Amino acid sequence: MFDEPITTRKTPFMFLRMLVSIEFFFALLPIVATLIFPVQEEYNQTILAQSLSYNVLLTIIITFLQILIIIISFFSWYLPIFRIDRQRISYKRSGSVDFSEQIPLDDIRRVEIRQRWLGRRFDYGNLLIYGDSADKVLKLKDIPDPVGTANRIERWVSDLQDLKLPPENKPTDELIADGEGQFVEFKSSLMWDYRKEEINKNLNIPILKNIAAFLNSSGGTLLIGVNDDGTVLGLDADFAVMKKPNPDGFELIFNNAFNNAIGVEFRRFVQLSFPEIEGKIICLAAVQPATHPVYFQHHDREDFYIRAGNACQPLSVSKATAYIRDHFKL
Repeated sequence: MFDEPITTRKTPFMFLRMLVSIEFFFALLPIVATLIFPVQEEYNQTILAQSLSYNVLLTIIITFLQILIIIISFFSWYLPIFRIDRQRISYKRSGSVDFSEQIPLDDIRRVEIRQRWLGRRFDYGNLLIYGDSADKVLKLKDIPDPVGTANRIERWVSDLQDLKLPPENKPTDELIADGEGQFVEFKSSLMWDYRKEEINKNLNIPILKNIAAFLNSSGGTLLIGVNDDGTVLGLDADFAVMKKPNPDGFELIFNNAFNNAIGVEFRRFVQLSFPEIEGKIICLAAVQPATHPVYFQHHDREDFYIRAGNACQPLSVSKATAYIRDHFKL
């Protein structure tokens, strides 16, 4: 039963509270109506007054309005529904047929419960669900059993995160065969531009951006010497334009670029190795998640990247601030 989707709407106590407010309002309405609309004398001069007194007419109108407002209040409480399953939180508005996705569960970073004393007494409250950016906050208002619902959401989010843990000790040829993804990225070379057939020192920029994204996320593996389609190119083209044409020379150039763009203090989170695949040497950069935010420095500016799907994604200042607060728990 704990894996079944949750379908929830506002607690029935909120509808009862609306009924009390409506009854109180309409109890005072006849008095207010006679003060605001002193039309009884005019009404008594009409033909309708001969068969229906002013007080009876006023009672009928007020009763009709009361029933109408109660019906509207009931449907405004009953029809909006939140649906929570292992993939997403969806919402169906009044009058809607289908649910629309509000937030995927794998975007959820924190769930906050807010209850006042009356909510604790009658077991209802608000859930604030924070996504992976500062402007992504979903509010489930006045729902029953907010603690149980929050626990279920957090457990499902934890299960999804466990499924997304980076592969450990997976053979390099299997990483290549599986292709690029959340935790794997391919780059053809560090320096040699295959398209222009010349040295291009800017080729290290996308490599280091992806490493920064891995550092700011859950880690990953970057393979240099492998084409986007998984074709093993090797590092011979890079070695050919290096003063020291071997893995040691490659690592020296990598370290210099890394220290300038990311910072030497984060180099300990990246382990380089040089496996041989299909008779060709490639570079495998195994990246562990950093303990502090990593900024990519280029052209006198700093950018913040995270890994999103199979690509690195830059975040704005506000989104980066919210992400850093939730991800690094500083």
